[in-house]
Amino acid sequence: MTELLVALAVAGLLLGLAAPSFDDFRRNNRLTSAANDFLAATQVARTEAIKRQLPVSMCPSADPINAGAACSGAPFNGWIVFVDTNNDCSRAGGEVIVKTGGLIATSVTANSNGTCISFAPTGFLSPAADATRTVFCDDRGLAVVSGQTQSAGRGIFVTNTGRSRVTREPERS
Repeated sequence: MTELLVALAVAGLLLGLAAPSFDDFRRNNRLTSAANDFLAATQVARTEAIKRQLPVSMCPSADPINAGAACSGAPFNGWIVFVDTNNDCSRAGGEVIVKTGGLIATSVTANSNGTCISFAPTGFLSPAADATRTVFCDDRGLAVVSGQTQSAGRGIFVTNTGRSRVTREPERS
């Protein structure tokens, strides 16, 4: 009986130590998933622009699943990638949707410095593009995580050459 009580006490102690770490693991996984989905969409947009030799844009959409989805001025919590034949960063009725995505977890927020990522047929950013930095955060924000040199937030940066990357830079003071 004593051995059973000791085993239960040790198991309870281990569970008590692991539970907070598991919660952070789940929260980090949500942020990573949102950032990776967004990164994949930007890479698809760039690839399609080169392949089709037409401008391809990516914009936020409140209803990306709908076949008639349109761009919205909302954050990138949902998005559409479409062939932007008139290169105006706004989806017209006849412009083909290449990929949809988003509908990220409600605990994750997306902040961007613009509302359109657009690639020219060369694969470089189009002059119409104004969203070059998009950051996904939860309630921890961009502050440095305790015991690390990185923040919990995930940022996606698109350079003028069209290269996209995910970073975990802390907020700058």
